[in-house]
Amino acid sequence: MDSGKHRDMAKYTQRGSTALDQCIDGHLRRIAEVAQPHALAGILLGGYGRGEGSPFINPDGTQSPFNDYDLIVVVDKKSKELRRKLNAQETQLTEELGLPVDLCPYISSHLRRCEFSLLNYEMKYGHKVVWGDENILSAMPDYPHSAIPFSEGSRLLLNRGKLLLDIQQRLAEATPLTEEERIRFIKFIHKALLALGDCALLSSSQYDISYHVKKERIQHIGNCPARTSVINGFLNAVELKEWGDFQALENYDIAREFNRVREIFLRFMSWYRAQHAQRECSIPKAIALNLKWNRTLDTNHPRERLYDAILGLLGNNPICSAEKFYQLQRRFS
Repeated sequence: MDSGKHRDMAKYTQRGSTALDQCIDGHLRRIAEVAQPHALAGILLGGYGRGEGSPFINPDGTQSPFNDYDLIVVVDKKSKELRRKLNAQETQLTEELGLPVDLCPYISSHLRRCEFSLLNYEMKYGHKVVWGDENILSAMPDYPHSAIPFSEGSRLLLNRGKLLLDIQQRLAEATPLTEEERIRFIKFIHKALLALGDCALLSSSQYDISYHVKKERIQHIGNCPARTSVINGFLNAVELKEWGDFQALENYDIAREFNRVREIFLRFMSWYRAQHAQRECSIPKAIALNLKWNRTLDTNHPRERLYDAILGLLGNNPICSAEKFYQLQRRFS
C-alpha cells in the first residue's frame, strides 16, 4: 500500500510520512550539534532542502531517509584546520547516521559574489536553514531563472557520467553485485536519466528548480537525441525519486538498463556540448590550471578535457585512464 498518499506534502519529501520527517529532523539536529560550533549557519541543499527528497520504502512499508545530507556551512574564514575538522565531522556523522554527510564551507563575506552556477542557483532558491540566520542567503546575488549558463548542464552531465562509469567499472568485475550495490546502481542510473531531462529542459530554456514544474514541462522540450526515451526516462526517474520503492524493482536488469542508458547518454552529451559549447574560464586561468593539474599549455578549462574523457571511457575509446579521470573529476566537477 502506498502509505505516502495520506499526506498532500511532507516537510522534506513530496509523499513521505510524518515518521520520516521526524527521523530527518533528528538527523539534522545531530548534524547541527556537531558542526554548529564551527559555523555561523548550516544550509540543507538537495532534494530534502527543496522538500522533494526521496523516502526509501522498506520491505515492511516503513520509510527511511535515502538522500545524502548535503549542507553548506557558512563560516567567517576558511583554513586547513577548519577543513580537517569538517572532514572528521563528515566521517563521524556518516558513520552515525548511515547516510553520507557533506559539509561544504562558504565564507560569509563571499556570499554576495557567488558565481552563477547551478549549485548556487539551487542553493539560493531551494534550501532549508538548519541553524543560523534564516535570511543569510539573501546576501547572494539574484540569479535570473532564464539565464542559467548552459555550461552548467555540461557539468551536470559530467557528474552523472561519472556515476555511469562507476557502474561500468563494477560490472567489469566477475563477482555478483550485493543488494546494497544493486540499490545504489539503480539510483545512479535514474540520476543519469534525471540529468538528461534537466539538460533537455535547460537547452529549451524551460528549466525550473521544482520537479513538479519540470514534470509538466518535460513534454515540451525541443528536439534532442532519443527524445521519447529522455522524456519517459525522466518521468520514471522522478517517480522513483518521489516514492523510493526499490522492492518493486527486484527484476530490474542493471546490466541491460545501464547499457541502454549509456548509449543514450553518449549521444545526448555529444549533442548537448555541440549545441552549447561555452568557454568556462579565461585563457590565463585555464593555462594556469592545466600547468598545475595536467602539465600542459591547454587554453581550455581542465573540465572541458573531462567531458571528452567521460565520453571516451563510457564509449570504450578512452583518452585517459579511469583513475586519472576520477582524480581530475573530484577536483573540477
